Amino acid sequence: MLDRSNPYFKQVELLVKILPIIGEISVFALKGGTAINLFYRNLPRLSVDIDLVYVPIKERSPSLSEISEQLKIISQRIQQIIRGAKVTHIYLSKSNYLTKIVIFHENSNVKIEVSPVLRGTVHPTSIRKVSDSTEDIFGFAKANIVSFHDLYAGKMVAALDRQHPRDLFDIKYLLKNGISEELKKTFVVYLISHNRSIREILYPNFIDIEEIFFKHFSGMTIDKVSLDEL
Repeated sequence: MLDRSNPYFKQVELLVKILPIIGEISVFALKGGTAINLFYRNLPRLSVDIDLVYVPIKERSPSLSEISEQLKIISQRIQQIIRGAKVTHIYLSKSNYLTKIVIFHENSNVKIEVSPVLRGTVHPTSIRKVSDSTEDIFGFAKANIVSFHDLYAGKMVAALDRQHPRDLFDIKYLLKNGISEELKKTFVVYLISHNRSIREILYPNFIDIEEIFFKHFSGMTIDKVSLDEL
């Protein structure tokens, strides 16, 4: 049973307050664990980060300039709307391009990050509202979300690359329903777009995830899962 005693509860509460502000910015679409668990799935686990994709297809420099400008607008809006919120800006190495902000409010924090490398989507984005369970517990929100195929293609690559329990948990739900041909094709696009080689992604050196599981994942799932299952 999820309640306010959960260590991640206040982070998700803050995240859901931020989502409508993100929704005001049309050039961004939500991806990653928040899109999966708070929108596409009915809250099987909590998610505490906001991962965004820059949707327009432009050259690198104007893209990064607009990403930076729009993140500054989001930062200002958050501080206007959420009383007492503080925002830290994190810039791309050796540049003036803003690609990440961290919001602090009442002992909670939420990270918003835009990939400076992988921009655009394979399939169209769409406006979606949060799932029923998310709305019942944390309130209503809607946002521009990447397609199911973009979402899970990116998540599959992330799971192979990082082997983080959060990613593995999200993929576990996908495997229950099977992988379509369209998802396989989209996965190939994300695979070849990654900054590591295809061989490194498809044939990773498996890591010990026990410490990460207990320090950064345990308590995050509504549906119970063991370390051995992942």
